[in-house]
Amino acid sequence: MTCAYEGSGIVFDFQRFSLNDGLGIRTLVFFKGCPLRCQWCANPESQSSLLQLWFQKDKCVSCMRCVPLCPLGEEFAASRSVPWRTCADCDMKCVDACLYDARKIVGSRMKAAEVIDTVLRDRIFYENSGGGVTLGGGEVLMQSEFAADILAGCKMQGIHTAIETCGFAPWIAFERMLPHLDLLLFDIKHMDSFAHREGTAAGNELILENAIKAAKVKEMVIRLPLIPGFNDGSDNVERLGRFVRDSLPSVRRIEILPYHTTGASKSRSVGKEYLYDQTSLSGEDSIRAIKNVLLKYVEQVSVGG
Repeated sequence: MTCAYEGSGIVFDFQRFSLNDGLGIRTLVFFKGCPLRCQWCANPESQSSLLQLWFQKDKCVSCMRCVPLCPLGEEFAASRSVPWRTCADCDMKCVDACLYDARKIVGSRMKAAEVIDTVLRDRIFYENSGGGVTLGGGEVLMQSEFAADILAGCKMQGIHTAIETCGFAPWIAFERMLPHLDLLLFDIKHMDSFAHREGTAAGNELILENAIKAAKVKEMVIRLPLIPGFNDGSDNVERLGRFVRDSLPSVRRIEILPYHTTGASKSRSVGKEYLYDQTSLSGEDSIRAIKNVLLKYVEQVSVGG
């Protein structure tokens, strides 16, 4: 495809043939960079806006081919661990040297036109299922100009567009994308700002303000990432329901996204500590009770994307 969408940014993954994150069959585009630091983050490799080294220790056979290429090779050789704090400052030649796929680079700089071309490969599936493209991350609003180019290009091709967002960004970032959007999937992680800050390193005032503004101009689905011991209490669930009913009257649906632990192993692969120590999962009875509470305030509540 030849087009004028020459803006560039960093993405770290594509997921084709997804049945979540919007209607129908979709292609998900994952952006690097996020302003929040959720303790339970399922995509910890998305938090940094920089390219990163991904290391799977179980694939490493200690062949040491990477050691001469590492600026801190001696440190690596002595500890048999990746020098995470400094590895992003090098060109990561160790990735090409690894014969066992223990290392890879997370993130790739792409032009908007390249992303659009990738999305268009599955146009027939969107047309037959009512699907389209969903931009997420990370946080798509951190690369709003790049994202707006992608969305505009997809709309020009008749593709349904959506973003999944935490909502923590200046309003101008929304304004760039809204003209090219069909659907907003908007996370609200906690209604109490202090608790939100404890879990994500940021308060929720800007998030709620943006939700109110955006719901007035665009179709929106509110999402509750359900984190046991953090936001699954009855008081928070009731407050969320009342907020949607009273402040987002156009919103008809809330999605409950049950907690899972995949972020723990992924954190180790990018040298991060997985801070959330809650390992229990919400049972079906608990999720059903939360769903019933929310149904007092909105027409539809679903579990999963």
